[in-house]
Amino acid sequence: MSEKTVKVIEVNLLPKGDYVSSGFSTIQPDSYFPNISLGNKYDSFWLYLRRDITHNWYVDKRKQNVGFVSRDEAHILYNTALKFKGKKALEIGCWMGWSACHLALGGVELDVIDPMLSEQLFNESVTDSLKSAGVKDFVNLIPGCSPEKVEEIANKFQRKWSLIFIDGNHEAPAPLNDTIICEQLAEADALILFHDLASPDVGQGLDYLKEKGWNTMVYQTMQIMGVAWRGNVEPVIHQPDPKINWPLPPHLQGYFVSGSVQTAAEDKFAEILKAVRPYTLLSERKLFSLYSQAKQLYCYLFWLPKMLRQAIARNKPIKHD
Repeated sequence: MSEKTVKVIEVNLLPKGDYVSSGFSTIQPDSYFPNISLGNKYDSFWLYLRRDITHNWYVDKRKQNVGFVSRDEAHILYNTALKFKGKKALEIGCWMGWSACHLALGGVELDVIDPMLSEQLFNESVTDSLKSAGVKDFVNLIPGCSPEKVEEIANKFQRKWSLIFIDGNHEAPAPLNDTIICEQLAEADALILFHDLASPDVGQGLDYLKEKGWNTMVYQTMQIMGVAWRGNVEPVIHQPDPKINWPLPPHLQGYFVSGSVQTAAEDKFAEILKAVRPYTLLSERKLFSLYSQAKQLYCYLFWLPKMLRQAIARNKPIKHD
């Protein structure tokens, strides 16, 4: 896509319910994804979907219980890619190509690994969107599972990557395994992004890089993104939506949050801690973990009836006269 086209897109107003951090360059490639639609967060049963965050949750009309990265998260990808223009990048897990499109529009040469790409209709859909956006020539779509396929491609093409985005299988030990192989195959000057850090399983990947000496930081977005970097590179600075009270899960308490401020949730815990401190020997970290887990479970049980009602309604057979 030409710079002129990108500038035209930048002046468009974002849809209501979307947010993009101040200071970011913006693009809006929605027209290249004809099946994109506003999703209903109650269509997903995933425990770590942050349904209380009011940002739009986009899905593909053909599979409405799986979400894309949010508008804000997509712009973290795009603005990060702008810093790596012309360099090799890797994405693990592309779903319908929404995140890959934002990365490619940022100017990187992108390898994408996803087992779903072995399905013809899925591959054609992703390919068509990338062609419409004018970036397919800069994206190599590779069917397969990580971390095995990552290592295979690296050996086949003698490849290392400067920018890596991990958004594949979210169940342990997959995120950690993806991180281990990516850390080995990253350039000396490299940056690795994570999506869905709201899940402790995904958090294991960022923990690993932190222990290996990488610089790390968290972005407060709908699903929480993480970034690790080393060498002569820097992450983008992100300002969270000031209209939202941003809770931080206990597994991320040791991380610096870009643009962070004291949240109402932290203030509430401080009140509870003051009340229970005389009656327990548990550490503050352990108490906060219990508090956060109890709150998350409460919210999930609160949402569950609505999720079940909608699932039943969606699968209810249509009566014909």
